[in-house]
Amino acid sequence: MEFLIVRFAMKLLIAPWGNPFEWRGVKYTYSGKTKKSKDPLALIKEIEKPDKIVIVVLDTLADTLLKNGIDNYSHNWLSNYSYIKTEIQRKVSDFCQKELGFVPDKVIISYGFGEFIKTKFLGNAKDFYYDVFKEFSFLFAELEINREIEVVFDATHGINWITILTYRALREILEILSYFYSVNLKVLNSDPFVREGADLLNINIIEETKILPKISVYKDDKRPIEPYNELEDDKEKEKVGKEINDFFKEIFGNIKKYSEYRDEILLFLGSFYFALPVALLSYIPDPKDLRTKIEKISDEFEKNIQIDNRGEKVQILRKLEFRESFVNFSKAYLISSVLEKLRFRKSYEIPLSEIEELKGKVFGKLAIECNRIDVEIKEVSELKYKLSEEYQIYAKIKFGSFRDEIDKRNFFAHAGFEYNSIELKKDICNGKKKDEIYIKIRAQSVEKIKQLIIQDLQQI
Repeated sequence: MEFLIVRFAMKLLIAPWGNPFEWRGVKYTYSGKTKKSKDPLALIKEIEKPDKIVIVVLDTLADTLLKNGIDNYSHNWLSNYSYIKTEIQRKVSDFCQKELGFVPDKVIISYGFGEFIKTKFLGNAKDFYYDVFKEFSFLFAELEINREIEVVFDATHGINWITILTYRALREILEILSYFYSVNLKVLNSDPFVREGADLLNINIIEETKILPKISVYKDDKRPIEPYNELEDDKEKEKVGKEINDFFKEIFGNIKKYSEYRDEILLFLGSFYFALPVALLSYIPDPKDLRTKIEKISDEFEKNIQIDNRGEKVQILRKLEFRESFVNFSKAYLISSVLEKLRFRKSYEIPLSEIEELKGKVFGKLAIECNRIDVEIKEVSELKYKLSEEYQIYAKIKFGSFRDEIDKRNFFAHAGFEYNSIELKKDICNGKKKDEIYIKIRAQSVEKIKQLIIQDLQQI
C-alpha cells in the first residue's frame, strides 16, 4: 500500500485493539463533542482529522471468529496462515465500516500467543514486536512527509502487552524519524468501561510530547530468523535449522556473505548512531534491495507457521522466531529510505558541501554532534589552498606526514575525520579552481574503521 499525500503536517491515528467483536456501544466525549460508538476512534477521527488510520490486531482473533461462528468456511480458512490473516483483515475492516463509519487505511495483523477456546498459538512472544516494528518502518517509509509528523495513539482498547509493545515499536520509529522531521505524539485513553457505571466516558490525553532524536543499535550474532528456541522436537529443530541455512544461502550466496551484509548494516547504523557523516554516506544501503530482503525473510517466517487441525483445538505453531538482526534491517531500511528522499545516496567520494547539508538535515537537532562536525568542516575548508586535484592523506596535507594507525579516541572525537584515515582533494573544472572539496575513506583504513564502529556497539 502506498501513501502519496503531501502536506505540511502528516497526521496518523494509530490504535492497538483487542477483540472488537465483543465491544458494546457507549458514549464517548472528547474535545467538547460526544458520540455513541463501540470504539473511541469514530469520535477521535472527527476531532483530529487524521490523514491515515492504522489499527493493530492479533492473529489470535481467529479464535473469536471460530468461537462465534462468524466464518462461513468451517475450518477451511484455517488450513493456511495467509487465509487466517486475510479473514481477520476482512472482518476488522467490515467492523470499522459498519460500526465506526470508516475503513482503516491499514490493518496490521501480527503474532499472538496463548491457549484459547478453539485455538492454541505457540511461538516467541517477542515476534509481535519485531513484526510490528517492520510494519511501521514500511508504513512511514512510504509516506510522503514534508516537514512534520503528528501521531495520535489511542490506547483505549489495546490489551496489556499488545499496547506496550505497539507503543514501544512506534516510539522507537518516531525517535528515528525525529532526526529528519518535527515529530509530535499524543496518546489517548478513555475512562474505563464499567457495565453498571457511568454512561459517558471521557477520552483523556495521557501524553502529549515532542519527540527528540534517538536510536538504539545492538549487535546480534544471530540471523534475522532462527529456529524457535522452544521447539520440543529436537529433530524438527534440526530440520528447520537446515532449511534456514539453505534459505540464507539462496538469498545471500553463502553464510559468509550474509555475515558481511549484516556487518554492512551494523556499520551504517553505527555511523548514524555515532554521527559519523563520512562513514554514513559511504555505507548507505540500497533501500529497495534491503526491503526485498526483509520481505523475503518475513515470507519465510510465515511459511514456517504450522497449522494442526487434528485435535480439539486448532494449533498454530511458529517454528521460527525473529532476532535483533531483523529489527536492525528494518531500522536501516527506514533510515536509508528517508535519506534517499532527501537526495543522499551511497558515495565513496563525498563533497564537503554534502556533509554540511547532511549535518543540517540529519543531525541539526543534536547540538554536540553538530558542533563537532562544524569544527571538522571548518578545519578541512581551511586547507583548500593546499589541496591538489589528486587525493592525499589528510594528515600528510596538514602535518607533512602520516601514520598507518588510526587513533580510536581521535576517530570518534573528530566525528570520523581522523587525520590518518581519510583523503582529500579539490575539484578542478576547465582549469578553474572551485571551492568544492572531496573526501573519501582511505582504502587501507576501511577494515579498521568497520572494526572500530561495530565493536563499539552494544552486544545483545
